[in-house]
Amino acid sequence: MQRTLIRILTAACAIAGLSTAAAQEIDSVVKKLQATNTITLGYRETLLPTSYLDDQKKPTGYAIEMCMRILDEVKAELKLPQIKVEYVPVNIQNRQALVANGTVQLECGGTVNTFARNKQVDFSPVSYVAASQLLVLKSSRIAKFEDLNGKVVAVATGGSSEPELKHIIETNKLNVRVINVDDHAAGLIAVESRRADAYFNDNAAFFSLIKQSKNGANLAVVGPEYGYSPQGFMVPKNNPTFLWIVHHAMGKMFKSGEAEKIFDKWFGPFGAKVSPKLHAAWETASYPE
Repeated sequence: MQRTLIRILTAACAIAGLSTAAAQEIDSVVKKLQATNTITLGYRETLLPTSYLDDQKKPTGYAIEMCMRILDEVKAELKLPQIKVEYVPVNIQNRQALVANGTVQLECGGTVNTFARNKQVDFSPVSYVAASQLLVLKSSRIAKFEDLNGKVVAVATGGSSEPELKHIIETNKLNVRVINVDDHAAGLIAVESRRADAYFNDNAAFFSLIKQSKNGANLAVVGPEYGYSPQGFMVPKNNPTFLWIVHHAMGKMFKSGEAEKIFDKWFGPFGAKVSPKLHAAWETASYPE
């Protein structure tokens, strides 16, 4: 009886989550801003250099700086000289739900824009383009997906990499044991403790993991870049005015070259440059006034 009740409640919560977006009031974000001069921004705690806590425990990073530019545009468009920012930590599992139900009005992390996610939330233009690869110990001698045969691979629960890994295993007919981890930090631990031979995820996450590791020199990013993972900032559904401001702000950054300067500031120290795919995405969103 108890198990049946749990199943019913779980199903009810899932249905409620799917219908939340439809129930949101039109332009609720703008109305809250005008009434309270306050906005809630979602951030990631350890996704360096995209979105993370600095030494003073303050949210910072590439995505945070871009969101600050968006807020400048919000102030100008809505004629609000001051906006108070309330930060809400999010993770892979809860970020979409917190945006869908309006708890977070602008999620400033690294979330891949997918058709499935667009059922519940809307997205900004592309902020970063990632592709999935493997994080391994150099001593593993893993260099390509075929080398995973007979190995253990970790993947984060709820991320877009999970179905991608399944497709790779099926396509290459690999004998792989998959273990699920809660987040990127757990994926790193799994590899370094040799509980997993590799961690499969989008390569944007690997910058912070190698930096965080005490033995970063022992780690390597290997395998072909798999897929096209355009990342953006999530906003609640049914907010056309706010979404227009987000698109306009980012389009201005793309056209002026400011976006590339912000990218170089945060990713340049890791040796990364704006990729041709990211340049193309930015040009696509650089609409004329």
